[in-house]
Amino acid sequence: MKKRMIRVGLDFDGVVAYNPFRIARPIVAYFKHDILKIKKLRFWYPQKKWQQIFWIILHESSVYPANGVDLVRSLVDERKIEAHLITARYSFLDNHLYKWLNKYKLRKYFKTINLNVDDEQPHIFKEKLIGKYKLDYFIEDNLDIVKHLVNKGKKNIYWIYNIFDRAYPHKNKFPYLKYALLEIIKKNNL
Repeated sequence: MKKRMIRVGLDFDGVVAYNPFRIARPIVAYFKHDILKIKKLRFWYPQKKWQQIFWIILHESSVYPANGVDLVRSLVDERKIEAHLITARYSFLDNHLYKWLNKYKLRKYFKTINLNVDDEQPHIFKEKLIGKYKLDYFIEDNLDIVKHLVNKGKKNIYWIYNIFDRAYPHKNKFPYLKYALLEIIKKNNL
């Protein structure tokens, strides 16, 4: 009997693409939660053109593939996993995503590429797609999104932590994509 491929969802910025600015996430979260006293999870949407240009520049910092992308390629080629790219990047960033995927010849490795074309809140967008594709695992780098997904009962949420967040006690946390994938390999005898 042929074994079913493991369905793995991957966030883009900070997971598939290394993004040095992700280190600022805990600083922004601290400012938002502790200084501004905003408790509800909500992500800012840049509405003005100049804000969007700034946002594009920020996301252009996802310069090269993350440590572990070669492992994604080999797992897909060996038909051990079915990879789904799920990025909550807002709609005005879609061309940049496809250019990046084409530059690194990664587009063909994803069964689906899911962009947030309706500009939904990122955590809600990802929650829906994890259910839609019945993912066995989802790999995410944003701790706020990880917490939201776990609180909503999503299983096997793997977190790529950064240096400032690493003390947070999440049972499936890893420094790089490679280590999260190695754990999936181990758990599933791939």
